[in-house]
Amino acid sequence: MIAVDKTHYFRSWLAVPLMCSLLMMHVARLQAQEPTNTANGIEKRVPWTTSKIKGTPDPSLPYETERAFPNLKFNQPLAIATAPGQKRFFVAERKGKIFSFPYEDQGVSQTDLFFDLKERVKDLNEIYGITFHPQFDKQRFVYICYVLTPGLPQGTRVSRFKVMDTNPPRCDPDSEEILIEWLSGGHNGGCLRFGPDGYLYISTGDGGPASPPDIHNAGQDVSNLLSCILRIDVDHPDQERPYSIPSDNPFVNQPGARPEIWAFGFRNPWKMCFHPENGDLWVGDVGWELWELVFRVEKGGNYGWSIREGRQPVKPDLKPGPTPILPPTVEHSHREARSVTGGYFYQSPRLKELKDTYIYGDYSTGKLWGLRYADKRVNWHQELANSTLKVTAFALDDAGEVYIVDIEGGAFHRLVPIKESDHNPEFPTLLSQTGLFESTTTHQVAPGVIPYSINAPAWADYATAERFVALPGDASVEVVKKQEWNFPKDSVLMKTISLETERGNPKSARRLETQLLHFNGARWLGYSYRWNEAQTDAELVSRDGDNLLLQVSSQVNPQEKVSFDWHIPSRAECAVCHTPFQNHLSVLSFEAAQLNRDQKYGDVV
Repeated sequence: MIAVDKTHYFRSWLAVPLMCSLLMMHVARLQAQEPTNTANGIEKRVPWTTSKIKGTPDPSLPYETERAFPNLKFNQPLAIATAPGQKRFFVAERKGKIFSFPYEDQGVSQTDLFFDLKERVKDLNEIYGITFHPQFDKQRFVYICYVLTPGLPQGTRVSRFKVMDTNPPRCDPDSEEILIEWLSGGHNGGCLRFGPDGYLYISTGDGGPASPPDIHNAGQDVSNLLSCILRIDVDHPDQERPYSIPSDNPFVNQPGARPEIWAFGFRNPWKMCFHPENGDLWVGDVGWELWELVFRVEKGGNYGWSIREGRQPVKPDLKPGPTPILPPTVEHSHREARSVTGGYFYQSPRLKELKDTYIYGDYSTGKLWGLRYADKRVNWHQELANSTLKVTAFALDDAGEVYIVDIEGGAFHRLVPIKESDHNPEFPTLLSQTGLFESTTTHQVAPGVIPYSINAPAWADYATAERFVALPGDASVEVVKKQEWNFPKDSVLMKTISLETERGNPKSARRLETQLLHFNGARWLGYSYRWNEAQTDAELVSRDGDNLLLQVSSQVNPQEKVSFDWHIPSRAECAVCHTPFQNHLSVLSFEAAQLNRDQKYGDVV
């Protein structure tokens, strides 16, 4: 994780001259000046020929992803459904359009507009969920969850529409029947699934922003619909509602409780599914600061939010709900995940070894996992692939094939066995072995490794950073347009972080870690090296990161020492900011607006 320094403006006219001046090593001011005798610029760039940064130190995972339906691309796909008997995927785009296409043809090149909800609902903000009636041949209904302006008491809505008997199917825009509504906010849930019992299950979030946590204290409050999985009967409306309450819902007889609730205590349950054989309900719940959670949901279950987030207390004094808190089935630390997306159980014969595996992923890191559950426990759990995808949804066809949906690229993908391993057992475990330094003891970089500085460094608890860029051989960065820069394979950006243990005394500065970003030709990968006590070298940190316990002088009393933890990021944490799916944006600080400044190279500027 090189530098989390991201300015929010860009002057496009700087991009080409700045990159040329920096990377072609002829540095000059961009504005005209009178000639001077001051040395200005580097006459000739020295090639970097000593690199040992190749491949990855981590063992290869068993799968990678490949593009499915390669001729199709959508605009921020957020929810996918199938209609029984149709053999089509219905793709809901975030801003309101729903398209369909036949999924049995991988070469399909055309989609059909099913519905433009924005034309019907002018104040639509986002579509969150879509599903079809399980007896679609007799009950031609589609159910859509959508969100209006955030903060409205009835701003998140589930509506039913009729589907016209056309080929391809189209939605009747004038047939809307609003079924149920709740508060709109940052966490809306919005996943819709029919269970094997024929009832409609609906996920709802806590209605709040990312922070502070659970501003409505909704997680344990069963008097409202927030932070829940709801269960309603849409086929038998009662006198009060366009639906009825199943008699075996757990809180039907609970005074003050909403009878629609099936389970509660979720933060933002993002995508759920039912096991195709035993009917168990599974959901991925997006965590807050520390944990991403996967639950096998039980009737009346309390899943903790916001008294706790997984095992971590959040609001321990909050009044608990009516049932005991249940632990997550699986939890992921934020060292490897940041925004979990629930998936499906794989049933396709294409990858027989994955049959009955629950496949799910993470939006922020692109990681994909599989688990198997039997005899009331997880008996197999493995990371399957480390993708570059922003996973917001999964899709399941009638054959049991699971597709991964990338909101950023707008495409469908699927798992395939990995074709070529990039594992390098000789990957440098010491910084001195990387070829980036002549001497790690003096922090003298190798010839061809170029220092750079930026205009707006991030605040990091008084720590300072030295930054460098190294391009293999005499290769250069290709400027495509504006700030789109293509880096050559095996480019490396490096940042060494130091901290004064005695505030105001430069001689007390101690090197803590050196972070590398390595471009392998397809994506940027982050690695951290931890400096030893002697400050002579640094050792590669494991993929899970590390923590340093530091003693520094107090700001209030310089004679007093205080302790604090310095966190060295995991590989996955690096990928959260340095998103691997965009070459030119992944490096963050290495951009025109940040680099538009003088830089001293020895005796020249």
